[in-house]
Amino acid sequence: MPEQAIKELINVISLSRFLFHLICRHPEMLGQFCSPTGKTSVNQTVSCIDDLRIYKYHELLRLTRIDMQNLPDYGQVLADLSYLAEFVFNKTVELSLSPSNREVFERYFCTYGLGKLGASELNYSSDIDLVFLCANPADVPMAVHEYQQILQDGIRLTSSQLEHRTIDGFLYRVDLKLRPWGSSGPLVMSIDETENYYAASTETWERFAWLRARIISGNRTLGNDLLSRLQPFIYKRSLSSDDLDRFVEIKNEMYRVRRKKGHWNVKLGEGGIRDIEFFVQMLQMVNAATHPALKVTGTMNVLAELRKYGLIPEPEEQDVHECYMFLRKLENHLQMIDEHQTHELPDDPRLKTIIARSLNISGQSDAEILDTFETRLFNCRTIARGFFERILPQQHT
Repeated sequence: MPEQAIKELINVISLSRFLFHLICRHPEMLGQFCSPTGKTSVNQTVSCIDDLRIYKYHELLRLTRIDMQNLPDYGQVLADLSYLAEFVFNKTVELSLSPSNREVFERYFCTYGLGKLGASELNYSSDIDLVFLCANPADVPMAVHEYQQILQDGIRLTSSQLEHRTIDGFLYRVDLKLRPWGSSGPLVMSIDETENYYAASTETWERFAWLRARIISGNRTLGNDLLSRLQPFIYKRSLSSDDLDRFVEIKNEMYRVRRKKGHWNVKLGEGGIRDIEFFVQMLQMVNAATHPALKVTGTMNVLAELRKYGLIPEPEEQDVHECYMFLRKLENHLQMIDEHQTHELPDDPRLKTIIARSLNISGQSDAEILDTFETRLFNCRTIARGFFERILPQQHT
């Protein structure tokens, strides 16, 4: 194995225990380090769910290797993690359903990715937030009960296959709680039913959720039709006092969450990822009706458009961008250790030093590395907290 490949392998397994154990079970994966970090070929390798699971981990290993190379555009790593999840979802549908049922899905069904999947900024170990949509039964040439049964069975089977765990891990955890009425609602609703639900909704969090909705599977004409219908719900032309009160409630709830005891949380803690996302999404929601170019799903894409329209100065955009990418990379490296959906920074100085080294922070000693990391993190948290405080600064007690 070339010297550079050995160095890259050491970098990966020094941080990621689960990838070390994966390589021990599948030593053929070491071959990745002897070749460029190009995408793994799919056609010859995926013919069943077990193959798909191995493919997913081949790709995670490849993306971890790229991540450790400290490339300038970290957004591409987040996008590739999202595209991997999108591919795995679609391949799971293909492998799980009969040809006739797949045809029903492709013609009369649509799947949205929300959250970070919809934003093409997925975490390393994240749930995938999904919402399902179907055509109106009157537009489908089959019995209503048969149509609904195919859709519900297909969703359950696909979700089960995605979440099934083996010694080699799992595909993805699936979160369906963002659908209408949450966990108590039907797994799939027709386009007219969905439009009517949101027309009556006063839940501000649902507007935030649909800011990052992206079609990942199925009939795109159907999916785009709903997105068009929901524009007045997502992007109001004017905000009422009730809207502002609900925004304040969301911000106050964020304050309450961050006051809970425990380790600092890179996602929800003071000066964390959610602070920046709230700042960007609030500006997007308030200004998108006037500036349609803001109707994009990625956090950094929205930020770039805000700068173009003069809604945030370029130096501030750069500060937010660099801070957000650093926090997202830190979040991913916390999750790389054991492929757990964790967001908490450990107190253990030894482990924090390992994480700092994985972020390409260098120094003459462990103490210097840790000090440099803590300083950079403090600066990022200060920036994130400052932008969060600028949005709706007057808080209710």
